Amino acid sequence: MQIGRWDVQVVSGGTFALDGGAMFGTVPKTVWSKIYPPDEENRIPMGTNCLLIRGEVGGRRHVILVETGNGDKEDPDWRNRFALGPPGALDAALARHGVRTEEITLCILTHLHFDHAGGSTRLGPEGRPVPAFPNARHLVQRRDLEDGRRPHLRVRASYLARNWEPLEAAGLLETVEGPSEVLPGIRLWPAPGHIAGLQGLTVEDGGRKLLFPSDLVPTARHIQPAWCMGYDLDVVTCVNERLKFLAEVADRDAVCVFYHDPHIPAGTVHSGDRGRYLVRPLEI
Repeated sequence: MQIGRWDVQVVSGGTFALDGGAMFGTVPKTVWSKIYPPDEENRIPMGTNCLLIRGEVGGRRHVILVETGNGDKEDPDWRNRFALGPPGALDAALARHGVRTEEITLCILTHLHFDHAGGSTRLGPEGRPVPAFPNARHLVQRRDLEDGRRPHLRVRASYLARNWEPLEAAGLLETVEGPSEVLPGIRLWPAPGHIAGLQGLTVEDGGRKLLFPSDLVPTARHIQPAWCMGYDLDVVTCVNERLKFLAEVADRDAVCVFYHDPHIPAGTVHSGDRGRYLVRPLEI
């Protein structure tokens, strides 16, 4: 869709699978399994709905990627554990829009968990991780980078230094603190709850608005405020942040992108009966 000066596309970073119970926390399996039937290992399909944003500011062309998926550098055991789809998905998706990896000028990472930042690096000729987008600045919240460097035991498995240390070594990793407008109409905002350093993104220009809440609302089904993940570190904060998010988007014609939803990558949010919310799917 076109949002003022910005052309915005959803591009897939590939598919994978996570435990259904972990994705839906206290929501009974009898409820979520009707929406996402699990496999024999209780895993359900997950998407990685990244954003490709292109536009000009002051005569300069910007090609922005939001999130990078799991990437392709992990070993076969890892790929099997998470049922990763075929390699090369993100590169292929970008190519379909005529974009080469070296053309990306800015990469925004909502946080450094492997399923969001894994594609930021790839294996180089010598078998070591190198930046996948060598000409791009990479932005992350300072709090999340600090937590990634010294992760709590509860989330240690999600922070893999090989996904960002090569960016630091190349001088490509930058941090922001709190709300930040990175370009006209493109702003970042803190979205704690899932983790303390999570950030979301808003694109707003020309009377149109798109929001990318990342793991604050990972799928369209998580639009119900209390449907939190087992992965969320602070459930109360997560619910409160979702309520704030819903107050901004519900019944306001704003487009929301759901990073992990394999069926509904984007939609508009509407109030329903008894305090529930509905998502109307939208192709963008």
